[in-house]
Amino acid sequence: MLEPTAGHRLVVTTDVLVEGLDFTAALSEPEDWGWKAVVANLSDLAAMAAEARWLVLALTVPDPTPVATLERVYAGVGEACRAFGVALVGGDISAGPALSMAVTALGETERPVPRSGARPGDRLAVSGPLGAAAAGLALLQSGDPAAAGLLGRFPGLAAAHRRPQPALAMGLALARAGATAMIDVSDGLAGDALHLAEASGVGIEVHDAAVPLAPGVAEAAALLGRDPLELAIGGGEDFVLAAALPRASDLGGVLDCGRFTADPSTRVRVTRGGPVPLAGLAWDHFRRPG
Repeated sequence: MLEPTAGHRLVVTTDVLVEGLDFTAALSEPEDWGWKAVVANLSDLAAMAAEARWLVLALTVPDPTPVATLERVYAGVGEACRAFGVALVGGDISAGPALSMAVTALGETERPVPRSGARPGDRLAVSGPLGAAAAGLALLQSGDPAAAGLLGRFPGLAAAHRRPQPALAMGLALARAGATAMIDVSDGLAGDALHLAEASGVGIEVHDAAVPLAPGVAEAAALLGRDPLELAIGGGEDFVLAAALPRASDLGGVLDCGRFTADPSTRVRVTRGGPVPLAGLAWDHFRRPG
């Protein structure tokens, strides 16, 4: 039996990570998989201005999977739970074609912040720089010795892919500063800003010149022959928060990178060459390369 704190509302979210799509043994360790499964859900709670309390975990396991691998996954789950003060209170395990981890997280909040409250004139702000996870993943996948050297220079890139850090305290801070809508940046800023605009029935402009790049992203993009803004707004898994903030809101630690507008048909990325539609730029779990 779970007892919410008096005067608080219960918030529930769920997310699933699948081997081969969200993680691979070639690029990370089983402990990392368990850590990321927890963090992906805690970040969703932070985006609703909720404090995480409890988790349940359902594992689907292909045959044969060594018991030692599952023990390491649970070790990563335990590490994340201890790090962020949340309790694993239940779950299930079943056989299936691929290893997957489905986490349901429960949290509490006095005032939840939805995706649907953004207003024309609100600023689009993010709680941290972008692109580290996408750049880290691309470098790890490249197999280029120069990429290994760059990962050595910027260890935060690989860490952002393997052991992301949720912006838990910033979720509450943004809510107290008057955030009208909020989401975590898990699928890329382009797509997640669109989610806010669509839910709120407003337009959105993401300004390329103001998008903050994480350390090493520009260098990784140059090595890989890619656009650093593509990594920053389309890569995903940064787990920073994106929020609609009133123009008069005064909150340190956030970075403005766009604005919400009255015209719902204007949902664009503002580049040096002019506006480009945001649709189709972000990560899509059902879109296959080629």
